[in-house]
Amino acid sequence: MKAKMVFPLLGVMLISLCYVQASSAGFPASYKYTPTKVTGGGTITGVVTYSGDVPKLKPIEVNRDPDVCGKTPKYDESLVVGAGNTLKYALVYLLDISKGMDFPTDKTYEIDQHGCQFIPHVQVVPLGQKLTMLNSDGILHNIHTHGKGKGNEMNIAQPKFRKQLPVPLGEAEVGIKIGCDVHSWMGGWVSIMPHPYYAVTNEKGEYKIENVPPGTYKLVYWQEYCGTNEKEPASVTIAAGGSVTQNFTLKKAAKK
Repeated sequence: MKAKMVFPLLGVMLISLCYVQASSAGFPASYKYTPTKVTGGGTITGVVTYSGDVPKLKPIEVNRDPDVCGKTPKYDESLVVGAGNTLKYALVYLLDISKGMDFPTDKTYEIDQHGCQFIPHVQVVPLGQKLTMLNSDGILHNIHTHGKGKGNEMNIAQPKFRKQLPVPLGEAEVGIKIGCDVHSWMGGWVSIMPHPYYAVTNEKGEYKIENVPPGTYKLVYWQEYCGTNEKEPASVTIAAGGSVTQNFTLKKAAKK
């Protein structure tokens, strides 16, 4: 059985500092990360599943620019569940790693506005880099982010002739909501990470974090519908050249 609920995003550039410092949601203000050579790196893998009744697909009404936005049905993507209740779009990351590999230098970070949806629904951008918003629709969109960290709140128009729009981001922060005020149903998420040890689950609920330096770490998940275990993270120990499996079973987050 498949189900869902709504949101997507991304950007580009490279950090040349000796360390990066996070000061916002998801990481303590004193957090620092230093890129270094990794010897004997290991791998963390796992599957994220959903426990509970899966909501039925709810179609979203397209009430603006139907010639472009109405070509395909729109559904809420906040809970996308596959066979075996596997959960897509969950972000899994290390909370306390202080040294390790650097971000790749040949990767771009983008979010496309295509069919009046953010693709991908969940995107991760390295701290200090930019998010490039694409406009494949050829109509007016706007990028409205709702971050709590410094520099992560913005509302910028992207006209139809602006196919690419570099968007600067601020502090490290997990779970920044992004929307479009022109098309109210559009929604997605972006997270700004101070290190490269993270993964977003695929349609099978799978994630993989590679080249992790040997040691014991706190492993955290974040998912828009199910919340986070940031206050009670899983503990994982990586031996040199080894691998460890850490699965997660999530349920609907309690209302605050």
